Amino acid sequence: MHQAADEEALAELAAASANFGFLLPLEPLLLLYGAGAEADAHARPERSLAQVRQFAEVLAAESSRMLGPEPVDGPVHRAITELRRSSDPAPDSQAGPDDRSLARRLVLRCFDLGVWYFRLRTGVCDPLSFVPPTEWDDTPAGSQHRQVTVGEPVTELATWVAQLDEYVPVLRRTFDRRAPAETATRASLKARAALLEAEWRIADLLTEAGWTVGDDPDARHEPLPRGVAVRGAAQPGDAAGPGYVLHVDGRPVGTVMVRPRSEDLWAAIARARGSDTTSAASAERRMPYTYAADGVRVLFRNGDDPEPRPREVFSFHKPDTVARWLREAVADPQAPTFQGRVRHRLPDLGDDGYPQDSLRPVQHDAVRAFESSLRRGERRAMVQIATGGGRTVTAATAAHRLLRHARARRILFLVDRVELERQALATFAAYSGPGEDGRKFTESYRVERLGPDTVPSQGVVVSTVQRLLSALSWGDPTSGVRYRPDLPPECFDLVIADDCHRSVSPQWRALFDYFDAPVLGLTATPTDRALEVFQGNLVSSYTFEDAVADDRAVGVTVYSVGTLSTRPEWTADTLEEGFGPDAEESPGHRRSVVSGRALHAVLTAFKEGLSSMFPERAGLGSGDMALPKTVIYAADDRHADEVVDAVRAVFGQGSGFCRKVTLKGGSPYRWLAEFRNTVELRVVVVVGLVLAGTDTAPVECVLFLRDVKSVNRYFQMIAVGTRPIASAGLRAVTPGASAKTQCVVVDPFDVTRHHAGWSSMTRKRGRGKDAYEAPATIHDAEVMERWRSFLRAGNGPARQLIADPQILTEAEVSRLRSWAESLARPPHDLTAEQIWSAYERAGVTVSDPRRPRTPKGPMDLLALVRYEADLEPRPRPYRDQVLDRLDVWIDHQERRGRSFDPDQRWWMEHIADGKAADGHFAAASLDAVPFTLRGGTSGFLRAFGEQGAVRLLDELRSVLA
Repeated sequence: MHQAADEEALAELAAASANFGFLLPLEPLLLLYGAGAEADAHARPERSLAQVRQFAEVLAAESSRMLGPEPVDGPVHRAITELRRSSDPAPDSQAGPDDRSLARRLVLRCFDLGVWYFRLRTGVCDPLSFVPPTEWDDTPAGSQHRQVTVGEPVTELATWVAQLDEYVPVLRRTFDRRAPAETATRASLKARAALLEAEWRIADLLTEAGWTVGDDPDARHEPLPRGVAVRGAAQPGDAAGPGYVLHVDGRPVGTVMVRPRSEDLWAAIARARGSDTTSAASAERRMPYTYAADGVRVLFRNGDDPEPRPREVFSFHKPDTVARWLREAVADPQAPTFQGRVRHRLPDLGDDGYPQDSLRPVQHDAVRAFESSLRRGERRAMVQIATGGGRTVTAATAAHRLLRHARARRILFLVDRVELERQALATFAAYSGPGEDGRKFTESYRVERLGPDTVPSQGVVVSTVQRLLSALSWGDPTSGVRYRPDLPPECFDLVIADDCHRSVSPQWRALFDYFDAPVLGLTATPTDRALEVFQGNLVSSYTFEDAVADDRAVGVTVYSVGTLSTRPEWTADTLEEGFGPDAEESPGHRRSVVSGRALHAVLTAFKEGLSSMFPERAGLGSGDMALPKTVIYAADDRHADEVVDAVRAVFGQGSGFCRKVTLKGGSPYRWLAEFRNTVELRVVVVVGLVLAGTDTAPVECVLFLRDVKSVNRYFQMIAVGTRPIASAGLRAVTPGASAKTQCVVVDPFDVTRHHAGWSSMTRKRGRGKDAYEAPATIHDAEVMERWRSFLRAGNGPARQLIADPQILTEAEVSRLRSWAESLARPPHDLTAEQIWSAYERAGVTVSDPRRPRTPKGPMDLLALVRYEADLEPRPRPYRDQVLDRLDVWIDHQERRGRSFDPDQRWWMEHIADGKAADGHFAAASLDAVPFTLRGGTSGFLRAFGEQGAVRLLDELRSVLA
C-alpha cells in the first residue's frame, strides 16, 4: 500500500471504530491494536488477546516517553500489567464463553487506558463512553437487560484492520524513533497525570461502594442504577480538573472534588465551602454532600449537619445510604442527620423520665459527659470507669437513649473476649430503659452477635474485635482492613469499645478508622496510646481509688516474701485470641520467672503467711477454713504446668484444688465458672489476661510468679481480685470467711513497688505491718524542689547524654528510660509528666502553640536536666524539637529541587512522631500502627521506591537525632 492509501485506510478505520477512532491523531498504533482487539473479541478471542498485549506494550512505551519511569503502585501501571499478562485460550480449542468474556473485559480495559492517554495528551475531558458492538449483546431481544446502546457490527472494522496489517511495521518504526518529551513538557504532563491517576483511583472507590461511574450525564441504563457518578462536571469555585456529580434516583445530591496527591484535601474542601455564594449555598442544600479525594484519602462534609465539618472517611458512602439520608432529611428538616438528632432530639439524662437514682452516680455522670461530647460533634470520647463500676450498663444506657431519641439505626459494641461478649449480650437482655413499660432492651430492639449474615436493620451488634477484623480483612487478618460492601463504613451510627486500652493496640486500631461513626471508649485503665487514639478527650473519670472510697472495690494489700533468686527465661507470653502484650513486653522475650526451688519457697511463704494476711480467720487451712480463692500468674504454658504441680505439692492437695486455665487448654469458661461458684477449686494458674473482664468477685489473693513491666497490665492483673462480693456469696464458696475486705497481692518481685506511684495501696512486709502509702498530690514548687534535690544528689543520667543529647543510640535511650522509671519509684515518686507540668506552669518551658500538647517522657526530662545545668536557656518539648528538625530538612531539600508529595510527607511526619515518642525509631516500627493503615513496610517502599526508602530512613535517622 502507498502511504496516502495507508493514511486513508487509517482514517476509514477511525471512522468505523466507535471506541478507538479518537486515538488516530495521537497514536495510530493504539487505534490499530485497540480496534483489532475489539473486532476479534467475539469470534477469535486468542487473536484479540494478542492485540491487547500489543496495545499495552505501545502504551507502556509511550507513557515512559512522556512521563519517565512509571510508578509501580499506580492504577495505570496495574492496568497495563493486567493487559501484558493476559493469557491466550488453548489454540486448538473452539472459543468459548469464558474466552470471549476475558477478551471483552480486556478490550474495555484498553478503552479505559485509551481515554486516559487521550486526556493526558490533550487535557480535554469531554465525555467518552464505550459502545459495545452488536456481536457482544448475547441477551434475548425481549429481555429487560438487553443493552440500550449497541454499536454497529465489527465486520467493517475487521476488514480495515486486515488491510492495514502490512502498514504496522512502518508505524512501529516511526513510533520507536520518537524522542522523549522535553523536560518542561514532561513536568506539565506529570502534573496532569497525577490528577488523572487520582480520578482513576476515585472511580474504583466509587464503583466499589456501589456507584455507577460514567462520562455521559444523559446515558440510559436498564435497569436504572440507584447511584450514578457523572464524570467531568464543573464544581462550584473549582477550576482544577475533572470531578464528579453524584446522582441518586436521578437527582443530583453531591459532588466529588478530585485532587492529586500533592494537594491538601482539607484546604481544598475548606475553599469549596468558603467560596459559596448565595446560589452556591442553595446548591449545597440541593446537593448537601461534598467529598474531596485524591484516590488514597477521602474527606467528607455533610452540609445537613448542624455544624458541617469535613472528616476523613474510609471510602465513599453507598447510594442506598445517601438515599436514606435524603428521606430522613425530608422527614425531619430541623434534625436531618444523626448529629442533628443528637443535638436537637436527645433530651438531657433525667428529662426523659429516667430517674437519676436508677443509675449509679458514676454511670449517670459518664452518660451525661459522653452525650455532651457527642452534641459538640466530637468524634472520639473516652470514659474511665474502674473495674466494678458498671461499664456495660453505662454503654446500654447510652445505646438505649440514642436508639430511642436520636433514631440511631445500629450501634456496634466491641469486646476483646468471647466471654465478655456473652456477658454483654446478657446485660443488654436484662436492661430495661425508661418509658418502656417494663419491657427489656431486647423486646424493643434487636441485640445480636456479629455473624456472616447478622447485621440487623436496627439495634445493637455485639462482636469481638477478632471476629470483626476477620470480617473486614476477608478472613486474612494479615492483609489489613479492606472495604466490605455488606459491612460498609457507614454501617453503624456509634461504635462502643469496651476495654478500649486493649482495642487500640496496633492490631485493632484500624477498625476504628474504618467506620464512619463516633467512637466511645470504655476503660478502667486509660493508657497514653488510648488517649492518643481518642484525641485526649477523656470526658469522665472514675478511678480505682474512687471505687474503693465508694465500696465498689476493695483495697489492695501487698505481701512481700523477700528477695528470692529468679532466672530470666525466653518466654512466649501470648495473650490468647491474638492479643499482643503492651508495648514494653513484646511476645518472645526474656522475663524473670520464679521456678524450681525458689517457686517452692514462694508458695511455702504464701502458705505460712496466710494467718497474718487474714488474722480474723484463725483456723485458716483447717477443714473448716478454706484457702481464699487465689489467682497465680505464670509466664507461659510450660511454667504454668510447673506451678500447678508445685501448688498441689506444697498444699498437699489433689487435682481438684488447683488447675491451669488458658484459652488454649479447652473449656476455659467452664473451669472459670467452677472456680467462681464451687468450694473445691481454690487456685487457678493463668497466663496473660484470660481473666480480664470475667466475674472473679470471690478472688482474694493474687500471686505473681513473673515480673510485669507494664503499669497498665499490672493493674489489669490485680483488678481480678478487687471486685467486692456480698458476705453471703463469699461464704458460699469460701467456708470460714466473714467478709471480703482486701485483695492480697503476693509479690516476690517487688513489682508493686515499681508501680506504687500510680495507685494508692497499703504494703505489708513479712508478718508485721509496714504501711506504705502512695504520695498525696503535691504542689508545683515542691515537685521542682524534689526534682532539683534528686539531681544535686548525683542521680542524673550519664554525662555523655547530657552533653550531647542528639547522638543517642537505642541502648542509650533504653538506659534513659530505665533512669526515668527509677525516678518514678519511691522515695522520689516523680514522673516526667508531673515535673514538666510544674515547669510549664512556672513559665520556664516554651512550646510551639501550633502543635498539640502530648504526654512528656524521658527525652523531655533530659531537656530539663540540661536546663538545670545551664546548657539550655528554655527547655522545649522533645517532640517540638524533632518536628522542627524535620521541617528545616524538608525546606532545605525543596530549595535544592527535591519535592515530596502529601503521602510521602505523611510517612516522614509519622516517623518523626515515632522518634519523638520513643527517642529512637527502628525500621520494625513500620509494621505497627499508624503505618499499617497505609500498608506498613510495603506501603513505605511504594511511597519512596525500594532504594529511595532505605536511603530516606537513614537520612531521617541522622536528621532527627
